Amino acid sequence: MSQNIFNPKSIAIVGASQNQKKIASVMLNNLIKDGYKGNIFPINPKYEEIKDLKCFPSISDLPESPEMVCIAIPALAVESVIDECIEKKVKSVVIISAGFKETGEAGKNLEENIKNKLKDANIRLLGPNCLGFINNKENINLSFARENPGDGNIAFISQSGAFCAAILDMACKDGVGFSKIISLGNKADIHENEILEEIVKDKSTTAIAIYLEEFKDGKEFVTLAQKSNKAIILIAPGSSKKAQEAISSHTGSLASSYDTVIAAMNKGNIIQADNSKELFNLIKLINNHAIPNGRNIAIVSNAGGPGIIATDAIEKEDLSLSEFSEETKSKLKEKLPEEASINNPIDIIGDALSDRYDTAIRTALEDKSTDAVLAILTPQLVTEIGNTAEKISNIYKETPKPVYACFLGGKDVEAGIKILNKTQTPVFDNIEEGIRLISKISKYKENIENTKYVDCKDFLKKGKYREDIEKVSQNEEVTIASDELAINILKEFEIDIPKEIVTSNLEEATEFASLNFPVVIKATAEDLAHKTDFDGIFLDIRTITELEEKFNILKENIRKRTGDPSPKVLIQEMINGKAEMFVGANREGDSDIYKEDGLGFGHLLAIGQGGIYTEIYKDIKHILVPECDEKFKKILSETNVYKIMDGYRGKPELAKDKVLDLFKKIQSMLITYPEIISMDINPVIVTEDRAVVVDIKLYIKK
Repeated sequence: MSQNIFNPKSIAIVGASQNQKKIASVMLNNLIKDGYKGNIFPINPKYEEIKDLKCFPSISDLPESPEMVCIAIPALAVESVIDECIEKKVKSVVIISAGFKETGEAGKNLEENIKNKLKDANIRLLGPNCLGFINNKENINLSFARENPGDGNIAFISQSGAFCAAILDMACKDGVGFSKIISLGNKADIHENEILEEIVKDKSTTAIAIYLEEFKDGKEFVTLAQKSNKAIILIAPGSSKKAQEAISSHTGSLASSYDTVIAAMNKGNIIQADNSKELFNLIKLINNHAIPNGRNIAIVSNAGGPGIIATDAIEKEDLSLSEFSEETKSKLKEKLPEEASINNPIDIIGDALSDRYDTAIRTALEDKSTDAVLAILTPQLVTEIGNTAEKISNIYKETPKPVYACFLGGKDVEAGIKILNKTQTPVFDNIEEGIRLISKISKYKENIENTKYVDCKDFLKKGKYREDIEKVSQNEEVTIASDELAINILKEFEIDIPKEIVTSNLEEATEFASLNFPVVIKATAEDLAHKTDFDGIFLDIRTITELEEKFNILKENIRKRTGDPSPKVLIQEMINGKAEMFVGANREGDSDIYKEDGLGFGHLLAIGQGGIYTEIYKDIKHILVPECDEKFKKILSETNVYKIMDGYRGKPELAKDKVLDLFKKIQSMLITYPEIISMDINPVIVTEDRAVVVDIKLYIKK
C-alpha cells in the first residue's frame, strides 16, 4: 500500500451539498477548514457551486481524474459511482456510507461486488462504513469528525468510527494531537496490517494506538508489532473467532479465543488497553515520554492512607517500591518535619506546602533505585494545590525520570489538574488506575529486548505421517487421531514417552507388564476422551493377578460406553514424578495458517498445573506459537507448578530444561502438522531428569 493513499493531490466528494448538516458537506468543510492544498471537486447534480467551488454532476463530468473519490451517499447508489470511478481511472476510494455487510446478507453481497470491481481495476478502498481519515502532517481532514485535535506524534487506527470520534473528543479536551487518524470501517480492502506496516516506517509518528474488533491476519499483525520500534497500544474487545467448535478437550475451557488475543499482545509487546479511557490515558503517557526505565516507584504523599493504597496497588500490579539508600533517608530526615515518614512511601504529612513536595520529590528522584515518582495530593485546608501542581510540572520538565501526579478529590483539585494537563505532566485522579497504567508502560519498556521475531520455518519438518494426518482430516468434522498415530508423531519429534503397547489381548498385556511393573492401564483416546470421568484408567498395577482383574474391568467399562465388543487397552510403564503439567493447544485459523496466505493467529499453547484437577487449579499461562526460548522460560516461571519444579521447600529441583525442550518440540509438531486444531497433553510427568508425556489427545480438522 502506498502512503499516497493518505496524501492525495486531488479529492472528489460525492454527496457534497449546501445543506451543512449532510455528512459529505461536513467532510467538505473539514477539508477546506484544515487547509487542504490540493484540488477539491464537489459532486452533486443539484448544484453548480458549493463553498465557492465549482460543483460537478458526476465523476464522469470531471475535467480531470481525481486521485481520490470520497463517497457519502445512500448505499444503494454507491455502485454506480464506483463504475464511474473505474471509468475515470481514479487511484483510491473512501466509502463513508453505511448499509453494507454490517446490515445483513444483501448489504454483504453489495459490498463484495463493489470490492471485487475495485480490485479488478486496481483501485484501493478505505471502508465502507467509516469516519474517513485525517493526515495532520499534510493538512488533510477527510472525515466527518466534529473537531480535529491537531498535529501530534501519535497515529490512531480505529475499526469503529464512533469509538474514533470519542477518542478525538477526549484529545481535543486535553490538547493531544495526532499525526494520522484512520477509520477502517468494514475493511473491505485496506486493513490494519497494511496501515500498521506503513505507519511503522513513518518518521513523523512515534507511537500507534489501535481499536480493533477483528484481525485480518493475527500472525502478520504480531510480526509487524515485533519488528516495530514504536510503542503500539491496542484495545481489542472480543476480537477473534472461536477456534473451538465441538471439541471435547480441557484446552477448550482453558484457552478461549480472547486468551489468544492477550497472548498475541504479549508476544508482540503490545500495550493492552481495557477501555477507551485507559487507551487515551496510555496515549497521553507515551505522548509525554513518561515511560520509566524500570519498575521501582517512589511514592510521595501528604496523607498516610493514600500511601498505603498506592503500596498495595504497586504490589498487585507487579511493580516495586524503591528501596532508598541511607544517604537518601538522611537527606529526607534533614529536610522533612520530624513527624514525616522517610521510608517509601514518603509521608510528608497533611500540612505540606508546595516546597515540601518539591524537596521530597527531588530527593526521591536522586536515589539510584528510583525509576519514577508518584506524587499524591489530597486537598487539606492548607494545601497549595496550584503551586504544588506547578512545582511538579517544573520537576517533570527537568528530570529524565518520569514524575506522575495523582490529585485526589473533586472541585478543590480541578485547578491543579488543569495546570498539570496544560503542561502535559502525567496526572491521574485515581491511585489504582494510575499505578495500573504505570505498570503497563514500564513492562512495555522492559520487554523490548525480549521481543524477538521467530520464524515458523525454523520449526517446520517434512512430516513422516503427513499422509495419515491428511486422511484423518478429510472429514469435515473434528476427528480424534488414533493413539497409534499420536504416539508415532510424538516419537517423530523425539518427545519422551513411557514404554507402552495398545492391545485387546490379555496375554500380550501380561507379557508387557511383567517386564515393566508397575504399570498403568487406560482406555484409548478414541474410546474415552476423559478417562477418569468414566473409570477409564487404573494406576500403579504391580502384579499379574491385579493386572488381569483390572484389565477385564476396564474392557467391560469401555464396552458399556462404546458398544465395542473387543476394545483395545493402552498399557504403559508407571512414571513416578514429583510434578504434573498440562500442555494444550488450540488453533485459531484454518490448517493453512502457517502458509504465506494463511489467515489467523495460529496455535495457542496453554501450559500449567496438570493432572485430574487441571480445570479446578487453572494454573494456566498462554503462549502463541512460535516463541523464543527466553519467552517460554519467562512464561513458565509465572506458573505455580514451576515453583514445585524449582525445588519448593527444600525438595530436589526437577528437569525444567526438559520441560522447555518439550515446548520447543511441541511447537515444531504443531507447525509441521497444522491440521491439529486442538491438543491435550495431560499429564506431562516431570521427574528430576525427565519430562514424560503419558497421555495425549490430538484433534484433527482442516
